[in-house]
Amino acid sequence: MDLAPRHRLPFPLPGPWPACARALLRAGAPWLHTGGTGDGLLGLPGGPQLTSRWSGPGWATHLEGRPCPGSPWEALEAALPVHPGPWVGAASFELACDEAGLPRQELAPGTLGQHWQGLRQALHLQDGQAELWSWNEAPPDPRAWAGMLHVGSVPEPEPLALAPRWEEARHRTAVEQIRERILDGGFYVANLCVPFEAAFAGDPAGLALSAFARARPPFGALLDLDGLRLLCLSMERLLSRRGNRIWAQPIKGSVPLTGDSTTDRQAAEALAADPKERAEHTMILDLVRNDLGRVAQVGSVSVSRPMAVEPYPTVQHLVSTVEAQARPGLGLAELLRAVLPGGSVTGAPKHAVCAHLAQAEASPRGFYCGALGWIAPTGDLDLALPIRTAQIQGGQIIYWAGGGITRRSDPAREWAELHLKTRAITG
Repeated sequence: MDLAPRHRLPFPLPGPWPACARALLRAGAPWLHTGGTGDGLLGLPGGPQLTSRWSGPGWATHLEGRPCPGSPWEALEAALPVHPGPWVGAASFELACDEAGLPRQELAPGTLGQHWQGLRQALHLQDGQAELWSWNEAPPDPRAWAGMLHVGSVPEPEPLALAPRWEEARHRTAVEQIRERILDGGFYVANLCVPFEAAFAGDPAGLALSAFARARPPFGALLDLDGLRLLCLSMERLLSRRGNRIWAQPIKGSVPLTGDSTTDRQAAEALAADPKERAEHTMILDLVRNDLGRVAQVGSVSVSRPMAVEPYPTVQHLVSTVEAQARPGLGLAELLRAVLPGGSVTGAPKHAVCAHLAQAEASPRGFYCGALGWIAPTGDLDLALPIRTAQIQGGQIIYWAGGGITRRSDPAREWAELHLKTRAITG
């Protein structure tokens, strides 16, 4: 993480990480988690907040309770220099659709569309070494942090009994409808998603600690978005920027990971050679290249690592890296409008697919398939695509799963893939 804190101090942890942070997590501290060791950034609760909510006619954005002019992305861009530290948070799929001029499902008035918190202090972990980071004038107080971190164990959460909101027969029909649209020339690939849900009266922090230890997500997070807890176990980079360099790492194509080296090697080879998976991935890759090309210097878009098979604890994926040089003067709002919502969770072409999904899916996606991560005052950013993501609120947990549908898709295989993807949180 390149977030340029004003102060950084070595900090001896009082107990095993990340169990010692449970009390802070329960209090709503934002946590960006990277990888199996618990590397990442744990911020203090508090700091300025920027939110956008659907008002019926449009999005109403507020910074610290004060109305902000412009669209949500424009308000976010204007807020960056107001605070010296990074902004951590998330934006919803539906807000991204509106900013990009794409069709989406209707929303109830008051629905939260984005929530960003400006960090003043944070605990940074890398390779097991902890540092206190501060963007304030004064350095952080290690004694205060020591008082907020506590030695203790984390009980294993109760198993989640997730149930899909629709049954296999309805999913088969939805897949076949997309295949018909593809055969008719309406679009090339569509990412169809299904919400799984369960009652949840447990501790989101405990669930996050257990899920992170098991799933080891490269782009994990636990965020408190004004009472909605967002638990992200994503492995997909939606968009990063460092100066003029911008890049994305779309994922399309998956097979189970069993733990048997021979079986998994054969599955990886089959995945890399599978005509259906390669065709689906190529279409999304072209879409992402086009999206970056809208805001890149002419001729700078390239695919530096095409269709690499990457293993995760329960699944293997095809991943590509697309990068470019940003056009001079490119601002945050224009960049986000060009790339969001991510091509791997919509399809191609985006407008036609989103119009179909707005009618076909069971409900609005919310923060699933939106964007999540950090944005620095300079405009540098690292945003994950919140797949494998749970939204916890009002005694209920909703966890979406989806897959790309092409003309070669087999409905039974697509249904099985949905359940495979729930294993990241159910174990």
